[in-house]
Amino acid sequence: MHPLLNAAADLLLGSSCPGCDAPGWGICPDCRAALERAPLILGGSPPVVAACDYRPLLMRIIPRYKDDGALHLAGALGSLLALAVEVLGVEPGAALVPVPSLPSVVRSRGLDHAARLAAVAGRRTGRPVARILRRRAVGGHQRGLGRSGRAANLSGSMTARPLPGRVVLVDDVMTTGATLREATRALSAAGIPVAGIAVVARADKSRDSAAMG
Repeated sequence: MHPLLNAAADLLLGSSCPGCDAPGWGICPDCRAALERAPLILGGSPPVVAACDYRPLLMRIIPRYKDDGALHLAGALGSLLALAVEVLGVEPGAALVPVPSLPSVVRSRGLDHAARLAAVAGRRTGRPVARILRRRAVGGHQRGLGRSGRAANLSGSMTARPLPGRVVLVDDVMTTGATLREATRALSAAGIPVAGIAVVARADKSRDSAAMG
């Protein structure tokens, strides 16, 4: 029955898997299976865990979610984030803190994509979500910038409200680590220890995980 429903969805609505373009609703079983591999334990200080590599599937799926309005993908991506959080092994009471986007980006997209994924991961893991990080109206888009350019663009761009206890920093994609380092700096400046970092995808395989420290 599922092949018939998938074929009908493709014919009537143009619905297809965002990972491989197979006709159907959401992420197809083959792509889901490919994404459900052992998470990547990247080490560093604080330690970083990524649920998957960005390429080849998530480089198609994540932009569909956050740039093209495919909000139904938040469940699958948030579940991957939850898996990365669980692998970190941080105490259950540690809140999930999503990395914030620029306010102009949130207005343009109509959503705070990391906060939505954090909400899903929070429900899956039974952890609270604390949106205590804020982006200042400085810096711009990271797209096209190299490692040093990203670091300079983000320097001093985040602030954090105080929160008792340790936290887990969460985001969708880690590229050079510049965004996560700035978020960690802001949390530390507010006296909040970061117990670990969980992301859905690692984009830069060549990155030295120790660079997070």
